[in-house]
Amino acid sequence: MLMSPRSICSRTLLPAIALAFVAGPLLTGCGGGGGGSTGGGGGGTITTPDMGVQGSISDAYGFTLTNASSSLVLGIANQSQVAGTALAQETSAGSATTDDMWHAMPMGTNQMEYNVENLLTHQVAGIADASTATGATALQYADNGTNDHLWEFFLLTDGNYLIKNVNSGYYLQVSGSGTTSSAVIDQDARATTGTGCTCQEWKLGVSTTPAYPAPRTVTGTGIYVHDPYMLRDASGTYWLYGTHQTLAYSTDLTTFTYTTLTTPDGACTATQGGAWITADQHCPIIGPDFASWSGLQTPPTENNGANIDVWAPSMLTYNGVYYLYYSIPYEPSTGAEAVIGLATGTRPSGPWTDKGYVVSSWTAATTPPPSNSSWNFNFATTWNAIDPNPFIDANGNWWMSFGSFQDGIHLMQLNPSTGLPISPGSLTYPIIAARGAGEEGSFIYPYIFNGTQYYYYFAPINVCCSPTSPYRIIVGRSTSPQGPYVDRGGLDLTVGGGTILLSTHSNIVGPGGQSVFTDTVSGVATPTLVYHYYDANNNGTPTLGINRLGFTSDGWPYVE
Repeated sequence: MLMSPRSICSRTLLPAIALAFVAGPLLTGCGGGGGGSTGGGGGGTITTPDMGVQGSISDAYGFTLTNASSSLVLGIANQSQVAGTALAQETSAGSATTDDMWHAMPMGTNQMEYNVENLLTHQVAGIADASTATGATALQYADNGTNDHLWEFFLLTDGNYLIKNVNSGYYLQVSGSGTTSSAVIDQDARATTGTGCTCQEWKLGVSTTPAYPAPRTVTGTGIYVHDPYMLRDASGTYWLYGTHQTLAYSTDLTTFTYTTLTTPDGACTATQGGAWITADQHCPIIGPDFASWSGLQTPPTENNGANIDVWAPSMLTYNGVYYLYYSIPYEPSTGAEAVIGLATGTRPSGPWTDKGYVVSSWTAATTPPPSNSSWNFNFATTWNAIDPNPFIDANGNWWMSFGSFQDGIHLMQLNPSTGLPISPGSLTYPIIAARGAGEEGSFIYPYIFNGTQYYYYFAPINVCCSPTSPYRIIVGRSTSPQGPYVDRGGLDLTVGGGTILLSTHSNIVGPGGQSVFTDTVSGVATPTLVYHYYDANNNGTPTLGINRLGFTSDGWPYVE
């Protein structure tokens, strides 16, 4: 791994990607199968239980799981949001609750293993303590990436399913074939003789409601983007920034146009555009390359070595000045080597003035950093200096979260006079979120809900940048910019917590790289989620996603 799983794929991703996508009905088997009998000694027969054949589950719609023995549906005990709450069977309440509705999120190279998300709590089904013992209880937990959250579905000849835990190899069941809501949901082996317990069989009922609302319909040349950041300027124009020097604008939040030499807004000169114009047909966010970038990439990675690339731009605006934070990976790379830089300007499309580097990393590298560099590379760093997210708290203090994979997401305080760190060169920026299976691209959005000032934390988890990406967006919050940040289930984000906000559904594959901005809709300030996804209807092309955010009665965001 050069820097992070994203760092590899981001620099090699093509505009269109061949997509392997499971389409068609919600439930499809992979072939015939079922139990049978074999001749036994003395003319007798031995019956073996139906083990089924592995089936594919569509992610487009939610579904219910009804136990074939009890005829009760699988849900969450007492519809609790608390992490670690046991799964339970219950009488279906229809639309009164949604804890009996589940969503399959494909994982793995063959897309036949799934995280199973509860659509009330947006936690995933797993096994207590990731146990591999029979009788271990099934429960809900944050999607922290452990293997007990992986499940396989096996279609039986009677149309029911066995649901197998990948970590333990055992099957989800109602213990003791219980027929009441007090029965324990746990895991156990499948019998080797007889017909097999129907307590391990589950009927899948398909909902007609999509698992998540579709993103806003967008068109134009500028909708193909990674890691989008958006703002609305004083004139009402929306500006879109993204990895690989993407710069586009829209006057209606629907049609987005790349800036070029001749666009009415944001036009660049031929000198500013350079090879981005000739090779990519759009202006860069920053162009030409800053002189201070010389030597960061040898050779430069874009346009046949003509340009240095810019990743994950993010911005804040203060007193009419735009503070643009961006990251550049150092290349050639043997670890997590990168720089976060700062530029300022008075217009959202530039021109930009170089203000130097904010923080750098030389983490887990096998080669020594360049001597006497202006970027202050240091072997002692533990983070990945990419994915900057600046924000201003309620007291006017400036902060920036940053990081990708490595040891987690870090937080530094900035000097409002310069936009640069208050403590430059520090090696002890605190961690506010961490997840062993991968987390990056944090975004902190200050927002007051029902009189309480919250700092909402958004981040994509898992690995991005493929047509089968398991990327998804999680959320947590804090009443302090410094944390602690916790999810709706009560878990701290530093121990893998995070409530799922948006995951793969239908053609919306791998949503992530998100940011949030405040739009004005009919005079009302409206939080709006911006992200990229890989469009299964367009060969997996990375595409702009936009959804408004609503909030539950207790102040947790959801996509609309």
